[in-house]
Amino acid sequence: MRQIGLILITFVFIGCSSSPNVSSVTVITQSNSIVVTDLMHELEREHIAGTFDGMVLVVHERETLLEAAFGLADRQQMRKNDADVVYDMGSIAKTFTAAAVLQLAANNRIELTQTLVDFYPNAPDELKLITITQLLGHTSGLDNFHNDSDFEFMDKAEAERRILSMPLIAKPGDKTAYSNAAYTLLAAIVEKVSHQPFQEYIQTQILSPLHLYKTGFYQDGRLIDSKIARGYGGDDPGQTTFEKELTWALMGAGGMVTSIDDLATWFSALRSGRFLPENSLNDAFTKANERWLLGSLAQTEINGNTVIQMGGSTDYGYTALIQFVPHHDLMIILLLNAHNNKYRNATHHQLSRKHILPILLREFE
Repeated sequence: MRQIGLILITFVFIGCSSSPNVSSVTVITQSNSIVVTDLMHELEREHIAGTFDGMVLVVHERETLLEAAFGLADRQQMRKNDADVVYDMGSIAKTFTAAAVLQLAANNRIELTQTLVDFYPNAPDELKLITITQLLGHTSGLDNFHNDSDFEFMDKAEAERRILSMPLIAKPGDKTAYSNAAYTLLAAIVEKVSHQPFQEYIQTQILSPLHLYKTGFYQDGRLIDSKIARGYGGDDPGQTTFEKELTWALMGAGGMVTSIDDLATWFSALRSGRFLPENSLNDAFTKANERWLLGSLAQTEINGNTVIQMGGSTDYGYTALIQFVPHHDLMIILLLNAHNNKYRNATHHQLSRKHILPILLREFE
């Protein structure tokens, strides 16, 4: 039995400079269960402490147990967070890059066993044998960054030049090492194979068909009039990454925004394979290696449970997380626009590990 409605709870308190003076909680959906009540009380405490502003969504066996908004999307305008607000998703953007590659593979336009020499014949010899699968699964040997900052001006040619000239930190396939540069290179390969700009490909082949109308890239003209959450914590509090120009310093690895319901729809599409041609094999949840799945999802163990997840953060206060516990068919999504010094850029992971999953798993064990 679900209780559905809008319940506004307002607290007034004196907080540190990273916290607003007025705190609010808006419940969109809440099941009538003790575990969800306990979870809400826990999240309210973290919110009042300045740890948690943004959206949370919990779905069990495809039933929404909780969807709630905490705090303000714009503190100056006193605009509350809600389900229509758009947030930076950080590295969760990599799931769209991976999906584009898997979609091209399903359409027989690329093979995951292909190597960089097929796309960059003049690449250094040590890079030529890197496979698409290794790029997807962070075992390419490429270092993490090819940029000095996410917002450095850089065109595709410069990004490709830098990435292909970076010394490898390990032989391809020998070591798992997270690489943003690998995903920027995958975005460039998507352009080579599809003969479309990367952003256009994602828009026309993934976002539009799935009706993800509140998901897009920085400065996306479709989202200009949307309610964009401002970030609080880290660099330039009160600003938005959405206003930044997206260059090939970040392309393919980040630079995307979304709403809580769009992100839930997207994860459902990843699970079901709805982004692929009909009757195609869905490889998004296929292992690339022991740590990573081909859909840019990590597989780990938390409190004795296998958890499939992808998180992201920026230096502007935004953190985001998708978590899925297959054994319990349990999904958790966080889209946050503020943090304080307690957990900083790891707020999404720490909130889930310490405050959300223990309560939920206690109920389902």
